[in-house]
This record gives sequence, structure tokens and C-alpha cells, in this order.
Amino acid sequence: MNEKISAAEQQRVFDLIWSQMPHMQNRMSSSWWFFLLFPKGPKGYGPKQIMYAITARAGDRINISGADLQGIDLKRPLDPQKDEFEVQNVGWYFDGQKVYEKLVYETALATLSSDGYIKAWADRANGERYGSEIWASASEPLTLEAFFKGDKGQARFKTWGDLNKLDTSPDESINIKTPLGGTHFIAWRLVNFEGEFTSPVGTEHLSGLGYFQRVCLNVPAFPWKWVWSLFADGTLFSTYVPYIGPQLFRKGYKFFKSEWWERRTLSLFPGAFIDFPEATERLMFDTSRITPVLGKGPHPDFEVHSWSKNGDFVKFYAECLGHAPQSLGRSLLGGRLNSYWSYNEYMFRMRQLSGKVGDRLINEETMGPGWGSLEYTWGVGL
Repeated sequence: MNEKISAAEQQRVFDLIWSQMPHMQNRMSSSWWFFLLFPKGPKGYGPKQIMYAITARAGDRINISGADLQGIDLKRPLDPQKDEFEVQNVGWYFDGQKVYEKLVYETALATLSSDGYIKAWADRANGERYGSEIWASASEPLTLEAFFKGDKGQARFKTWGDLNKLDTSPDESINIKTPLGGTHFIAWRLVNFEGEFTSPVGTEHLSGLGYFQRVCLNVPAFPWKWVWSLFADGTLFSTYVPYIGPQLFRKGYKFFKSEWWERRTLSLFPGAFIDFPEATERLMFDTSRITPVLGKGPHPDFEVHSWSKNGDFVKFYAECLGHAPQSLGRSLLGGRLNSYWSYNEYMFRMRQLSGKVGDRLINEETMGPGWGSLEYTWGVGL
């Protein structure tokens, strides 16, 4: 069957980007708007990767990626044209060899409006403005435009989807509400992008494929592992593995001395899919596993294996090329307890790729080189 969704549904979901669902929020809530972009090079997508994000969470005084700021006030006036709250703007650039962090690293008061934008700018004493803005294009339907500016770089770009199937359209991927909290995700799993990007390597006009997501998490931030990756022809492979394990109690950037302990986790409802450019729908796998491999350097590598009962599978070794961290923190019980959740992004190159999907063989000869971003999170954001 064709997964394409109607134009009316695409517009409905697109309009939800401009809300953090305040009626669902509670003291554990956090919100993100973020782009993960893979510029196209001579041999396809990768190894370059770019990330820009706007992050907020509830609380009196909180910490996001090392910056102290005021959290979302749950008692603020609720006006769909003017939802105001403090955020942290961040951005990094990976040129294939080195990660340039904190291209943007700015705390700002954000305004989120149902008119179709989020603006988060801070005025400096020198008269310059730093921060970010994402808005619905006035000239192109279902198109996002964005501008991020920081001390070490800036980016002005637009993103849009082909809208011919689920993964190239804005999708209300999760909408769960319970008396104890819930989640609401808008996922645009495969977008086109184009724009001007300035970093320590210079100013470049870049285009390619990427991912956009608006996250409203109204439960404690929990551990997961997530892969978003592209092959040379634009085939998308992704897997998401929430888990529980001793990493729940880990604080800071460190690993267990024993790899046995690092791997002692219980996966919760893991999922994976592959989406070929010519396909009208994704192919889902029954289950998936992402296993850290320690001892190769300061950062782990990972073994990724997704498979189905019918014999379809994708398997590869994710060789870590770079690392970019983020975190959410908050003091509890008058400072007697600290909540900490660590969010780590690893840029990787696929090695030892093998697989089969129907009659199609999956290897580097048939698919070309594969590159991706892997999130490994731990701790718990209370």
C-alpha cells in the first residue's frame, strides 16, 4: 500500500510545529526543535553532518548543556500567538574529521506563535543579536526556513519534503497522553535542505537531505539509542531502541569499566525501518539491537542489527568518527538531589555492512558508503 498522507493531514501536522502542547505539560516537560542535516558530496551523503537545535524544559532553574537558565513556567499565560519561555540554542558542524561545537550557544527568551514561527534571540551589549528563528515560509507551502547565529558560526537555510510518502511528510509520529504524562512528536524523517552555512572551515553553500523533529516530552527524559543514517543514493535506515539498565544512574560522560555492564540493558519496544528512494512505503523490521563497543578510544563504536522473522535484516558496525554532547539538569529537593540526563550524538561510518531486504542485497557494493548519526542517552531527567 502507498503510505502517502493527504494534503490536509500534512498541513494539520505542519501547523502543530508551532505549539509545544501546553495543555499536556507538567513539571517534567521538555521541548526541542532540531535539524540534523547531511550535505550531499561527490559520492553521496556524508561524512559531513550539521545539527542545530532549540531546547527548553520546565522548572525554576535548570541547566541545558552547561548553561543555566529559567525553565518553562507552567503557570504562564497561555496565548497561542505568544507562548514565551527561555531556551538554549545550540549547533555543531562535523566536516568529516573534526566536530566544531558551540557554533551557536546562546540562552534566549523564545516566542512561539501559532502564526508560524519560533524566535529565540538575545541582544548583546555590542548591538549584535545571537540565537535562532524557525518559521513557515510565506512563499512556499509546507516549507521551513531557519536562521541560527552564534559566536562561531551561522546558518540560513530552508527545508521541505517531497510529500510523496510518510517519511517525506510531516508526521504526528507519537501522541500519547496519560494522567502521569505523555509525549507528542512531530517527525519529518526525510527533508531536502539548501542554504548558506558558516563555520570555522568557512562559508559554504550546501544542500542535501536531513531530518527535522519537534519533540514535546512530558515524562522524565529516559535512555534511548537512535540511528539515523543515509546511503549514497539517499536510502534512509533508522532504528530506535529505548532501554533500561544501569545507565539510568550514570552522570557525566563516562562508561563502565566492564563492557559486560555497558551491555546489560533491556530494550523496550525497539523498532527499525529502511526506506528506498523509489519505494512508496518503508519496510519495517520486527526488532533491533544497538550494542556499544568499548576500548577503541575515548568514544564507543556500536554494533547495529535489525531483523525480521522473514529473513530480512540489516547489520553493520558503526565506527565512531566524532562526538557532540548535550544534557538536561536540575536540582531537586533544595539541592539535595540532582537530576541529570545526558544526550550524546556520535557521527559514524558504516563498516562490515551486510543485509537482505526481499531480493535486494545490502552491502557497500550495492548501496555505496553509509554514514549516520547515533544518539546514546543515559540518566533520567526528573
